[in-house]
Amino acid sequence: MTAGGPREEQRVSTGIPGLDTVLCGGLRKGRMYMVLGLPGAGKTILANQICFHQAAQGHRVLYLTLLAESHTELVSNLQTLSFFDPACVPGKISYLSAFTILEQGGLEALADLVRKEIKAHKASLLVLDGLLAAEELAPSRQALKKFIHGLQVVTGLIGCTTVVLTTGGTKGLRAEHTMVDGLLVLQQRTFGVRTLRELSVRKFRGSAYKLGQHGFEITGDGLTVYPRLESMVDGNLVPGAGKRERDAFGVQGLDAMLKGGVPAGSTTILLGPPGSGKTLLGLAFLAEGARQGERGHYFAFYDAPERMLAQAAGVGMHMQPLMERGDLEVSFRPPTENILDKMGMELLTTIRSGRVRRIFLDGYEALLRSSTRQSRVARFLAALVNECRVREVTLIYTVEASSAFGPEVKFPLKGISMVAENILFLRMVELHSGLRRFIAALKVRNSAYDPALRELEITGEGLAVGEPFAEGQMLMTGLARTRTPEPTPLPKPRRKPRANTSSSARATPAKPRRNVRKRRGS
Repeated sequence: MTAGGPREEQRVSTGIPGLDTVLCGGLRKGRMYMVLGLPGAGKTILANQICFHQAAQGHRVLYLTLLAESHTELVSNLQTLSFFDPACVPGKISYLSAFTILEQGGLEALADLVRKEIKAHKASLLVLDGLLAAEELAPSRQALKKFIHGLQVVTGLIGCTTVVLTTGGTKGLRAEHTMVDGLLVLQQRTFGVRTLRELSVRKFRGSAYKLGQHGFEITGDGLTVYPRLESMVDGNLVPGAGKRERDAFGVQGLDAMLKGGVPAGSTTILLGPPGSGKTLLGLAFLAEGARQGERGHYFAFYDAPERMLAQAAGVGMHMQPLMERGDLEVSFRPPTENILDKMGMELLTTIRSGRVRRIFLDGYEALLRSSTRQSRVARFLAALVNECRVREVTLIYTVEASSAFGPEVKFPLKGISMVAENILFLRMVELHSGLRRFIAALKVRNSAYDPALRELEITGEGLAVGEPFAEGQMLMTGLARTRTPEPTPLPKPRRKPRANTSSSARATPAKPRRNVRKRRGS
């Protein structure tokens, strides 16, 4: 479902960052939802986080457990989480064990207890933790379906939103699990030595929701869900965008080469091997934006802020004052076990904040390592490019070339037209027994540019792009040759005349002309 839905006042906020976004507003009031996941997936934390959020809003909550775990142990484990508020227990949140009632009286006794306790506590939210116990004690699957249906009808009439937690047993998702109004699945997936948590919504009656696998993590603050970036972007141009034309680098020669800079709101790849000057070009782009009154954001994976400042200062770019004035924001994440969805949400938040006009992402390889499915990165970048375009935020990111020298130039990305509008290629070549950098514009979409290969000079005074490499040939192959003028052929020496020989004598006597008579007939 993609359109329509209940009114906002009929929604129950979960209080879990990102989850209401995935559910397009939260749970629907008076409906029954099931959370399915193996032990350790985070079901109990998710449910209790919703409970304490609702209690903080002034609502009353009933938490009914069918587990052998004591409430004292449950509450003790929750006390380590920041959302736990002891003032809510037992006043607004009531924990009650129904395991004995279920064991002795079966599903009918359990259903009676639920009806009675909801009315007694005037609960607007019910959590039934441990449906697996009811499944195991149910005389038949039909009886279990009847219990779920009866509970759904009762809570719906009362207007009590219900969340049921279950592991699904060894058979996983079954037909009776789909009787509810919504089904959320929590999973832990292992990729090599790494494990990631993912949430997906299999069903959500009467409302739109975000499809797909969304990453989440559990910290001391509870659950945080990171909706997939691909499911969040919008293709409509934001009002107010489209006013700027060009964003310059502030590098002498380069802006002239690009006819004033890259188009505003476009995405540019800086492709080159390590040491070719990609990071410094990106920092120069942010510094020029700050000089023009455009705030920039630097997403770094390899250089901590202190190291970045020292590196920039080494070439005459002083970024510290820009940071102090608030014209430059810096985010640093070591390229270890990042969550791609988490970085996507941070980028999306920065872009949609409206406070930055330029973003420099350094670099693409860290995104690749963050994704457990490498084929997804291109779609992730395509969504990011689209979001920057509609909000007129100019994005630059670095991509490391696979080889520093050699006749082949390979693009590490597939479908490169989808993930970038402009490509600046940097390379080092050996010329006159020394390494020299050059830069070339391979592509600038819908704009004129100078395609010449020009030298990129990096000195203590800054960056500069010089004249075209007139003396070099085959620079793009990495096997540069020096263009030298062709030698002028020398004239053949003339033979010296022999002594005492007149010119008439030296002349070759002409052969006597032979008269040939043509025979006619025999």
